Parts: sequence; structure tokens; C-alpha cells
Amino acid sequence: MEFTLRNYSCSLCSKEETNLLLTKQGFSIVKCCNCGFAYVNPRVEDEQLTSIYRHNYFANKDYGYTSYEQEKRLRVKNFERWLKDADKYITKAKPFFALDVGCAAGYCLELMKAKGWNADGLELDEEMYLTLRKQGFNISKSLLEDFMTESQFSVITLFDVIEHIPNIDKAFSKLNSLLAENGVVVMVTPNHNSLQRKLLGKRWFQYKPIEHIQYFDKKSLRVFAERNGLKIVYQANCGQYADTQFLLNRLNYYHFTFLSKIFNKIFGILKLKDKFFYTDTGSLFIILKRK
Repeated sequence: MEFTLRNYSCSLCSKEETNLLLTKQGFSIVKCCNCGFAYVNPRVEDEQLTSIYRHNYFANKDYGYTSYEQEKRLRVKNFERWLKDADKYITKAKPFFALDVGCAAGYCLELMKAKGWNADGLELDEEMYLTLRKQGFNISKSLLEDFMTESQFSVITLFDVIEHIPNIDKAFSKLNSLLAENGVVVMVTPNHNSLQRKLLGKRWFQYKPIEHIQYFDKKSLRVFAERNGLKIVYQANCGQYADTQFLLNRLNYYHFTFLSKIFNKIFGILKLKDKFFYTDTGSLFIILKRK
């Protein structure tokens, strides 16, 4: 796919002067000279960026995912853990409305429904949208900032979503407007200040400059939240569940082919190929409330 690129100013401070951090897949990832925020510039222009999420984003070898649904058990366990970690910050109400932004195949929606929540979703991908509608879920294809509803939500989740959104202030402002009294936003996003990013540098797997266009840390997230009427009430490092095949795929991704072959043999000998574990992947777990 041929992309139309455009220069954008820093989302955090609106300045334009930057220093180059690295190049990947022909894209420049830069750091704002004024505030230090990291982002892709120039990047895929907004309208085309939206279009890449509309069809086959979860079955695409050039960007997005190649095996999203094949890794269902791992994704379900991620969502289970993140919802459990957020539980003590969630004020129970009746009726209880939840919104999962970027709900993909609906695994988090299924968990929400199992809790007895009224769970709605936002998903741009046409194939996922149609499948979820057939399953009876209330799904919208709207962008977050354009989403219209009469509902107010006690929980809004954005799991690995915010880094895809061009206008962060509009997104945070919309989240504020959608929250019920004492509602919470639960968010997971790559941490640009993580040890993993510092150690792996250009090979950090979260550098996906076609769609990961903003790179946050605790400081930048706090600024975006507070100037849009939100506050961070909890933050922590987090990761995700992985199995041995996931680990082998990661080693191959980082071009550690020899290690991948060795570990594959070890996993076979020790009969570990169906085991899974939780590992820190250099992400942030954030819970927000209204100020």
C-alpha cells in the first residue's frame, strides 16, 4: 500500500522543531525539542490512517496483526488481568455501562458481559464490526472523538489503542464527556521510557510507525489527562501473557534466529510448548478519573 505522508506538529505542545531519534520502515520517529514528546513525523495523513483500520487490519502482513484470533487465549488472559487490576477503582452502579474502545474480536466485551455489565464497543474494522453485530453486541464504527451516545459509562477501556489516535486532546476530552459520575478510564499503552525500549532501541517491537504514531510516558499522559479535566489515580508498568510460540516469534522478529532454534528444541524436550506466562513488555497501565 502506498501512503500519503504529512508533517504534523507535536501533539503535546504544538511546536514543530524536532530531533531525529531513529528511522524504521522508512518513517522517522522524532523527539520534540521543546517538550521531549516522541512521535512519528512525517506520518500517514489522518484520513488514510483511518482507512487502514477499516478493512482486514487484523489479518494483514504489512501492518496490524497476522494472527490476532489465533492468540485468543493469551489476549483473553491479558484482559482478565487488566480488568482485575482495575477492579478496586471501579464504583459499582446499576445499571452498569462499559465501553471498550478498539474492541477488535470482542474478547474484552465477552468478559464484561460475563460480569453482568452492559458492554458497548467501538471498532473501525468492518469485518470485526459485522461479526460482533451478528453476535448481538452493540458496536459502533465511529472514531472515538466522533462517537455519539446517550449513555454514560462507569468503565471505558482503551487497551493498546491511544498510541494509534492522531488528536490526543480530542480523545481525552471525549473520554471525559463519556464518563459517568465516578467512572474510570482504564488504559494500556507502550511506555517510551521503559527499560525494554532503552535496551532494544530500534528493535523495540512497539515501534510500528505506520499505526503507532504517538509514544507516551507517564509525564506526557499526565499532561494530556489534566488539561482535559482528568487525573491519573493509578499507574504501573505492565506486560502481557505469552506462550512459548509467542517467545519464539519475538526472537525471530529481533533476528535472534539461533536463539530461537535453541529455545524451540529446549521447549520440545521439556514439554513446555503449551505453557504460558506473564511478562513485562514495556507498557503502562493507567487508570483515570475526572478531576
